[in-house]
Parts: sequence; C-alpha cells; structure tokens
Amino acid sequence: MTLNAESHARTTEAEAVEPEGPDYGVAARPPSVPPRRRGGVRVLLLLALAGLAAAGWIERAPLLAALGLAPPAPSTPAAETDRSDAAPENPDRVTLDGAGRTRIDLAFGTAETRRIVLPVRVPGTVAFDERRVTHLKPRTQGRVLSLAVQPGDRVEAGETLATLDAAGLLDARNGYLAAQASLGEAQASEAVAALQLKRGQEQLKFGGVAQAEVERRQVDLAKAQAAVKSAQANAEMYRAQYQRLAPTGGGAPGTSAVTTPIAGVVTSVGVTLGEVVDTTRDAFTVADPARILVLASLYGPDIGRVKAGDTASVESPIPGQAPLEGRVRSVNAALDPATNTAPARIELDNPGDLLRANMFVSVTIAADLGRDGVTVPAAAIQQTEQGPIAFVRVAEDRFERRALTLGIQRSDWVEVRSGVAAGETVATKGSFGLKAILLRSLLGSTD
Repeated sequence: MTLNAESHARTTEAEAVEPEGPDYGVAARPPSVPPRRRGGVRVLLLLALAGLAAAGWIERAPLLAALGLAPPAPSTPAAETDRSDAAPENPDRVTLDGAGRTRIDLAFGTAETRRIVLPVRVPGTVAFDERRVTHLKPRTQGRVLSLAVQPGDRVEAGETLATLDAAGLLDARNGYLAAQASLGEAQASEAVAALQLKRGQEQLKFGGVAQAEVERRQVDLAKAQAAVKSAQANAEMYRAQYQRLAPTGGGAPGTSAVTTPIAGVVTSVGVTLGEVVDTTRDAFTVADPARILVLASLYGPDIGRVKAGDTASVESPIPGQAPLEGRVRSVNAALDPATNTAPARIELDNPGDLLRANMFVSVTIAADLGRDGVTVPAAAIQQTEQGPIAFVRVAEDRFERRALTLGIQRSDWVEVRSGVAAGETVATKGSFGLKAILLRSLLGSTD
C-alpha cells in the first residue's frame, strides 16, 4: 500500500514538471510510448539541451527563451527608442556650440576668386648668358711673349691678357708705308696732268695747240685722278690693319696684345708662354657672371603651362642663401633627345657670383594658367570615400558638408570648380573634428 502510494506520487510529480509545449494533438503522439515514459524522455531531452548550451555548442538566449527562463528585457523609454531609431534631420549638417568649437580648435577661412597660378617645380642648370661671353683669338700669328691672367681672374674691359711677338704686325706696317708712298706718287701725277691740261686750254685760244692735244691731256688727268683714289684706298686698308695689330698703351714695336672687350671672369686660357699661335684658335674665354641663365628642364604637361614672362624662383644649393628671382625669357621649341625635356631659359641677376656655371639648382616657376577660379585654403579640404569635402558655415553654430570638384591643388590653396561659392566661409583648422562628429551621427553613436 505504501509502495503504490509513493510510486503514484513520483509519477504525478514527473508529469507535473513536464514543460509546456505546443499541442500536437493526440494523433501526433507516438502510440507506442506510454504517457509516463514520454514525460521522462522530455526531462532527459531538456537536460541534454541545457548541457549543450553550457558547453557553448548552442546559443543560450534562444534556448532560455524557449524554456521561458530568459530574464525580462530592460524597459526602454519611448523617447530613447524614437531617438535611436530616427535618422538625423539633415545628414549633411553638424551643429556645434561655442564650447565645442573651442574644444576642437576650429578656425575659418573664406572662399575667394583669384588668378590660378600653378607652381611648377623642376631641376635646372646654371649657364652663362651667351651674349655676355667672349672668345678671344690672337689678332695675328705670333709667339706668346707674356701671359697676364689665369682661369678665375677678374678682368676689366680693355685689359691686356697676353702679348705676342707678331711678325704680321711688321708686314702691316711696311704695307701701310708703301701704300702711303704710292698715294703720294699718284697725287703728284694728278697735279702734273691738271697743269698740262690748263696750259693746253690757254694755248688753244690763240692756236698754239690743236684741239686733239687738249683732249689727250684731259684723258691723262682722269687717269691720274683714278690712280690717286686707288692709292688712297690701298693706304687706308694698310692703315686700318696696322692700327688693329699695333700695340696698345705704348707697347713695344712689333708686338700685338690680346685684350678683352668686356669685364668679367676668365673661364679658360688656351695658350701657353712661348707658344706660336695663329688666328684660328681661342686664346682666352671671358664671361660676365653678373647676369646669368638658368636652364629649367620642363617635362610633360609643364611644357605647355610655362610661357615667357612667368616669374621664377631659383634656390641655391648653398645653405643659408636666399632664393634668386627672375623671369622666363623663352621655352625651347625642341626637346633634349637625351632627357625628353624642354629647357626654359630664365634670366636673373647674380649678385656676388652666388651661382656658378654648370651648378644644379631647384627652380619653381609660377605658371599663369590664364584663368580665374574659386579657391579655398588647403586646410579646408577633407578626404572621404565618396571624394573631397569641405564644411561651409551656414549659421553661427551650424556647418554643412559640401561635396567638391577640385582643380589645381597647391600647398596653400586649392581650386574648387564646384561645391563652394566665392565669399562663403569654410572651416579650416579643426575641420577634421567636424568630419568625425558627422560620421558618429550617421553611425548612430551616442558618445
């Protein structure tokens, strides 16, 4: 009696803990499983699922929810639910009060219209201006008697650089003297012919000579006059030759001096003491370094951008030296076959001989592109996955994101072809903070 009562109580208790499940109906139950045994199987199944959830094989939350054991969800105020789910009123605008602007150190600039000038930075080589270089040759063949200069010496215009023992100078002097003698002889013959003609004309009046004689004397006078002109030309030629070769400044007779016509620096000496030289070789080269050329190597599209008249700044490789300013004189129409670049000739003053020939320098040319455009400070540009943007101040505490189309970009300003109008105020320093705030609002962050 006691055993039957205890058995009946355990069976009733097992059936009481059976979890409620969906009612499959009587027909859905397996006919071969008794009700008591079905309750035991369900208990074992629930215990197995709980073990799998504890071991991490299945997710706990859905299981607890199915068993009715999940903790109650925290209550969420209706206002917070609406605020988190609702989108911003304008996703392209950021509102930031004065304290916020101070916190991100926000600064502003103005979009303005300016001339679009692109800095073109290229390498360059220093060269002497060909118009300020002279190649000196001996004026006559001779032996070098003295050398007064060497490469690197500064000389003044008219200064003697070398003296030659010139045999050609004596030939020129002798020829000049002979031409002068021939001229004197021709002038005397002209005077005699003129006198004979005058006498014949007087005798013709009273029949002392025939008309034919007078005409013959006229022909003799014409010949004498022609001889005088020829002798004058010959004497003038020898005189000019002698004066060209004659020593200057009281030099010794029979010597010829090599003098420089310009002031500058001797860059090369092509003769040696005692050497016999002729008029076909350079004895000296003198260049004036006060004004020089810089040949800037232009490549690709820069060839078409740079033109004559553009300003240029040349940086010396010598530390501590200020850049030199000049202008582009011309851009060569032919490319260098070795480098495929076009040299731009830049003329500039060279105070103190700061730049030397064949020196490599860095050149910045302000290429005027011939148009005006709207520009903003470079610090106002922020890059995103969709492209460049800027924040325009539309009110005291509101900033609007603008998508931009950029043109020429410099380190100090950027050309904006669309997105910002001239006169609008844009955020510069600290604009990255506006970008971060906008991204957080779009992502729904509450930080």
